[in-house]
Amino acid sequence: MVAITADANALGLVPLPGRRIIVVGGAQGAGEAAVDAYLAAGARVVSLDIAQGEQDDERPADRFHAAHCDVAVQSQVDTQFAEGVEFLGGLDAICVPAGVTERSESEDITEEQMTRVLQVNVLGTMFTNQAAFRYMKESGGSIINFGSIAGIRGRPMRAHYCASKGAVAAWTRAVAGDWAKYNIRVNAVAPMIYTPIVAKVRAQLSPEKRIAFDQSIGESQLLPGGLRSPDCLGGLLTLLASESSSYITGQVFSVDGGAMMLGS
Repeated sequence: MVAITADANALGLVPLPGRRIIVVGGAQGAGEAAVDAYLAAGARVVSLDIAQGEQDDERPADRFHAAHCDVAVQSQVDTQFAEGVEFLGGLDAICVPAGVTERSESEDITEEQMTRVLQVNVLGTMFTNQAAFRYMKESGGSIINFGSIAGIRGRPMRAHYCASKGAVAAWTRAVAGDWAKYNIRVNAVAPMIYTPIVAKVRAQLSPEKRIAFDQSIGESQLLPGGLRSPDCLGGLLTLLASESSSYITGQVFSVDGGAMMLGS
């Protein structure tokens, strides 16, 4: 992960001195990389997650706070946002990588499986966005949601996950229109990167299917090197949290090595 003491410019990050940011799902994967990037860029950061991040205790206590939060429970989101904003002294941006996925044949997806994915990925996005709105309504701000290429193009055995990420993209565009009059920018990132979710998917496959899975990803990318680590998101995430993106809203940014070749 990005060293929090490194110079932001050297890392390709947009400087964020004093920026106040909440990262939802900041304990691992893309969320952990977001926390690292924002701290390296000079921001104050609150991380909300159901788990504790491995690096949480090593981060600067004057600029970082971590708290337990289940994004599928609105009361927890509201409480932790209130405490987080108090620690930060305000709120300029939120980043919402929190999400879950499962694999199942489409015809076998149960109501319980679909409900769980929608609760975390869709309701979690809605709850956190609404909580941020209440603090940004008077002063503006930036909301960065997380979609997926699965929400743009269907992926095998993940119809419920694809549906949830498609909903996140649609929600992002809709509220970007509704909240633009408050100078609140709402965008989303649709990455194809190596995260614990990808590791979980690979672990569920047979050795033969795992090889085919890896080959399919490699063949879909135009840039060499295979799946990048979450650190590759830092430049875009710091840009979207900064005033340099003050004229950007309602967009879904594909970060996938050229696999999709489209934005919104």
